[in-house]
Amino acid sequence: MSLWERSGWKGGFPFSPTRLGPLGRAVRGQGGDVDVTAASICDTGATLPRTTPAALSYGRIVVPDALTVRVTPASRRTAPRRASLRLLPIGAFTWGSATPPVQPRTRPDHTLIWVTGGRMRLDFPRSGTILEPGDVRFIPSGTAFAARPRAGAEGHVLLISPELVAEVDPPLPRSVTAGCIGQGAAVLAATLQALVEEAARSPDRKALDCYLNVLSLRLSRLDPERDRRTSAGAALADRPLVDRFLALSASEIGSDRTLADLAQDLGTTLTQLDRACLQARGRRAIDLVHEQRLERAAELLRHTDRPTPRIAQDLGYASHGHFTRIFVAATGRTPETYRQQMTRTPD
Repeated sequence: MSLWERSGWKGGFPFSPTRLGPLGRAVRGQGGDVDVTAASICDTGATLPRTTPAALSYGRIVVPDALTVRVTPASRRTAPRRASLRLLPIGAFTWGSATPPVQPRTRPDHTLIWVTGGRMRLDFPRSGTILEPGDVRFIPSGTAFAARPRAGAEGHVLLISPELVAEVDPPLPRSVTAGCIGQGAAVLAATLQALVEEAARSPDRKALDCYLNVLSLRLSRLDPERDRRTSAGAALADRPLVDRFLALSASEIGSDRTLADLAQDLGTTLTQLDRACLQARGRRAIDLVHEQRLERAAELLRHTDRPTPRIAQDLGYASHGHFTRIFVAATGRTPETYRQQMTRTPD
């Protein structure tokens, strides 16, 4: 009873002040993201800057409160979600479940992925693919996917809050859109950069809508997606079947594609492929693939500092434990012991 009768409550709620800083303050997040509260968006007279894909700068732009759209009733005393744009380097963007094997997860924002160099693995619940230079994917909010950049991958990822595109005309795609950028790379690069820069200049929403319209138009005019089976077969058509198979499997190492898929790309069947491998190398196709993965793992252990769980994930092993068991059976040493012995400097 005495607590309820305290006269000290008249001066305010008797809890200590919150340690949370004010909203809109610059905060450095994972992957080098920086949150910046936008003070302005430039006027509609701005023109697209001349920007090359390599010259894009990255960051996060939070749209001012005046432009924020509340999507749920204010039933709790929490700050409303703030509409924002984020432009990230592709090597800093990984999405999916936290534990291997990586499983698709949904995101609340629209995701635009553009690969300019290297490769990136993109998986959906029932399909997966490898993105190569020039490939573009637009993934609407609420779509489950997993993304894993390969070593040396280059490109850009744009994350867009759905609140920002509610009035865009023509609207952004409502389903996953796949294609190649082709001759429009300069326009797309300039648009991505302009979206981030213009969102930070003035409270005028018209300029931001203008660039979002340009982005929507650019996505509607992508070149058709490449036929990977045709390109893979054509590139290797003049080589013997087993050599073609080994080259293709090396390029797909770590992917979820089966041996039957690779055999189909090569215009043969798994039975014929196995027979050819036994005649040429004395081993079945699956054994040759396992050998390739072990050789690649040993190379990564010798020449990189990449953690062994990440190596196991990149090479398509079910888990770190599975990778360790296979490596010990082949070499008699754990991956960690092998790395220590192979990188030890002589006395």
